[in-house]
Amino acid sequence: MENQLYRKTICRGLFDFHVGEAIPEVRLNVADYIAGAAAAGMQTITFMTKDAFGNSYYDTRIGHKNTKLSGDLLGEAIAEAKKHNLAIIAYYNVGLNNHVGGANPDYRQRGADQMPIKEAFGFYDLLCMNSPYRDFVYEQLREIAERYEVSGFFFDITYVWDDCCHCEYCRTAYRNRFGYEAPAAPVPGTKEMAHWQAFQRDIRYRFLRDAADRLKAIRPDFLIGWNHAGDPRFGQVEADRYADYFTSEFHPPHYKYGSLLARWKRSFGKPFELMMPSEMGSWGEWTVAPHETLRTTAAIAVANGGSISFGHVAYPSGELKGSVPRPVMEAVKYANDWVQSLEPWLLEAVSEPQVAVLYSIGSKRMLEASTLPRSLDEATLQGVHRILTEGHIHFDILDEDGLAANISQYELVVLPDQAYVSEELQGIIRDYVRSGGKLLASGRTSLYEANGERCDNFGLSDVFGTAFLDMWLYDVSYLYPLDAALLDNIPDMPLLLKNQALPTLKVSTTTGTKLAGLMEPAVETKVHRHVYHQHAHPAVGTPNPSIVMNTYGKGSCLYIPLPLEAGYWRSGSPWLRNVYLSGLRILNPEPGIVVRAPLSVEVNVMRQPGQSRVIVHLIHVREETAAGSKTFIEEVHPVQEVEISLRLNAGRVQIIPEGTELAVEKRADRVSFIVPPFGLHTAVAVEIIN
Repeated sequence: MENQLYRKTICRGLFDFHVGEAIPEVRLNVADYIAGAAAAGMQTITFMTKDAFGNSYYDTRIGHKNTKLSGDLLGEAIAEAKKHNLAIIAYYNVGLNNHVGGANPDYRQRGADQMPIKEAFGFYDLLCMNSPYRDFVYEQLREIAERYEVSGFFFDITYVWDDCCHCEYCRTAYRNRFGYEAPAAPVPGTKEMAHWQAFQRDIRYRFLRDAADRLKAIRPDFLIGWNHAGDPRFGQVEADRYADYFTSEFHPPHYKYGSLLARWKRSFGKPFELMMPSEMGSWGEWTVAPHETLRTTAAIAVANGGSISFGHVAYPSGELKGSVPRPVMEAVKYANDWVQSLEPWLLEAVSEPQVAVLYSIGSKRMLEASTLPRSLDEATLQGVHRILTEGHIHFDILDEDGLAANISQYELVVLPDQAYVSEELQGIIRDYVRSGGKLLASGRTSLYEANGERCDNFGLSDVFGTAFLDMWLYDVSYLYPLDAALLDNIPDMPLLLKNQALPTLKVSTTTGTKLAGLMEPAVETKVHRHVYHQHAHPAVGTPNPSIVMNTYGKGSCLYIPLPLEAGYWRSGSPWLRNVYLSGLRILNPEPGIVVRAPLSVEVNVMRQPGQSRVIVHLIHVREETAAGSKTFIEEVHPVQEVEISLRLNAGRVQIIPEGTELAVEKRADRVSFIVPPFGLHTAVAVEIIN
């Protein structure tokens, strides 16, 4: 039976106690700390058992207990937590261990030059999960599992360094798997590069799989998770299947990335948390962030269907020893009190399917192994996320398996520069559009094979209504002229797109209709040939389109042969965003939800199992910088009235948790209402009439 702890609770804490032995003593007033954590609203605490130095904080018979510590912190914490109905998750730092690394230098991760990684993150020995060190880890985990009443485990630093690992154990394992020596510098685009990257993923996968299996053999209801489980930057979906819950770090001021993480994680149907250090910036900064910063991160996490975990640490020595500063607990309580006021409408909430964005793991891995420009690591995925959130579109980010299984639930699918799309998924997408679905695709989507070779044409050419001709020769391109239907809040002039690493594609229309043209610059800028001091002006019109609309069966497709999402992420050009959103409105003129609000308002539509209602969350986050430096949210600026229209048969509409009822206008199959002014967040419960 599934452990329901992470589905029935939503406020968490991470006791991040990496204090080492360079200080004269290590102290924690456990009773006061646990009582304070409970008073601050924490329902689970991920509590330190073994830190980045390799020090244990319990009475270990296997590892190295912190010599400056008296007592068994883990045992004391569990005893106190029971008094407050708090669950303890055992934090275990896997990869970093100076004690074991010093005694066993052969366990260290090594580069191709055989130099060991001895200053990972600036300070620590990084050990290899392919070496006998993993058996040491498994034994410590078993020791904790058998001797302490913890609810689960959280693993940190389960990473393989960029050019690692070439330790003796990995060299043997590589040779046994592939039949040749591990390459010192694999060349992108070769079989050796694909093998090397698969091997690196496999080190982590096998460790996590076996760790989860061993712990489940001791107690099947243990909750198992690790840092960056369900993280698109890792994309290690094979290992993630063994996690019971997903976790990723979430650092202000990167608020939009927290939203992106949440949308990806929630698509897998597992509970997830975003971990934010309560300090200013990162872990161990020793100064609390403003209250509103913590509440902002909490709002992003829970409105997207997850939970929030606030990292905190006690002063281990000195005049203030043994306690977590009161302002830290006050800030955490401020955020958690707000979360708990909404808890009845948050628990077990799942996204209401409307728009799906594909993030293909197969395409990501193909790009990583090839010499092709890599789009999905940052620019394209973050660009499409920003465009859609600023357009107030509710959407999910799915991998290829998730899209294949659930595509029929979505009114619109977005394929942002998905260079490789398997033939099987192409067939599913083709059937979806033929049956009436709506598709937006961009860039190199379906133009490449799994091995990185370019095809003669798009695999989805018939759906796009275009044929591939060639790659663009210029570093910039201009969208012009634009069909009048696109000119919504867009100047009627050529729109600049800086291609940089990602190429524009030259295509011709087949069955599609050109909605926007493509112009060449006067010259390609070089030191010996340039106009002005950046790039040349638009000068030469071409027969090639920059936006194509195509009818396919009962459905339709909008294809953009440009890296427009990445271009927007890099430039912030509002015209690129607006032309993208105008295209979406042409493609899908009657979406399930329409929201009129400032750009800073993000929309999420959630549903709880067994409830005949949907919850519309509006999150207002203004990402600002001060001359390029970090900023923290201290003040919340109010948003004026927001207009919402939903395609459903609705009864009462209420602001939650207050219960204020809103006036509803019903027209045909839609309801409309106006949300009154709010600050950081508001939510509306819409009763559904069947």
